[in-house]
Amino acid sequence: MAKKISYSCQYNERMQWLFANANNINFSHEADRILRTLDKHLDYAEKYLIVLYYNYGMRMGYFALKDMGFTIQETEKVEAVWKEEEAKQQAIAEKEKQEKEQALLKRIEADDIFTKDRLTTLPDIEIDIYNLATSTVFNDKDELMNYDYNCIINKEGKLYLMNASDTLNYSAIQKFIYHYISDNNIDFVGYKSGYIEINGTDIPVNSYITIQFREQRYKHRGYLELTIKKNKKTSRWEFVEDLPTKLQSWAKEDAQKMQYDLEAAIYNCTELNDLKGKIQLKMDVYRRVLKSNISNETELSYYFDMKYLKRSVWEVEYVPLRYSLSF
Repeated sequence: MAKKISYSCQYNERMQWLFANANNINFSHEADRILRTLDKHLDYAEKYLIVLYYNYGMRMGYFALKDMGFTIQETEKVEAVWKEEEAKQQAIAEKEKQEKEQALLKRIEADDIFTKDRLTTLPDIEIDIYNLATSTVFNDKDELMNYDYNCIINKEGKLYLMNASDTLNYSAIQKFIYHYISDNNIDFVGYKSGYIEINGTDIPVNSYITIQFREQRYKHRGYLELTIKKNKKTSRWEFVEDLPTKLQSWAKEDAQKMQYDLEAAIYNCTELNDLKGKIQLKMDVYRRVLKSNISNETELSYYFDMKYLKRSVWEVEYVPLRYSLSF
């Protein structure tokens, strides 16, 4: 058999590469030297045949040996060695599997926390962003709602921050979203924790999870120009133009929602209280969408980047206005 292997490998580059790889030989001249005296290095031949069967499988390995000129009896001997090696490797793999399972069980019993790559089943956390966005909580930091909450979900399905002190730096709206998630457990019995499968049994475990929220803004074409004045009797700002008609021609199907959001923006703009008379406004309008990895996306209120026309003796300029923005 050694001569047949030697001949095949010396005249077949692929087989020679397989022989060198099976025996951790880095130089072709070294492989060539060993192949020429392979009958004195039968352990090299055995490693080669085992790797050949690993790569080709039983059926194709049989034909590879046949091409080398192996007889049926020689092939049966090789297959017997392969089966013995396969059984040995399976026993090693099973032992390693059991050791890993025992290590996992110890970690589970110790209430350890697992990363998602160790989980068989990921945690299931779902909320209704649409319902969340019906709340009135003002964005006191005037920031996009791009938030990452690094959390732990325990095996009972309860969610909490890895570092409770994170909330100290949260804006009001960021803190509200976190409490909404952590307090709003599905059916009031908790979210579904992550699981690790051991011997066919799913075991609930504590695991890390990052919950993400992303606010995206899409600028409306052009800009909107309006004039408002304060009603002396009601002390409320009113639009000089026919607002529904103007928005209908400007925003079409979104006109009604945009009017509602614009009126709320004017109402929540305290900087207007210092102004008198008719106020000319110019604004860019943005459609807002909130997305999350634990919910479907939802539409938010429009955002109006407002400026008012300030006139003085020396100049005329548009001055930015800020207002309290909620969802």
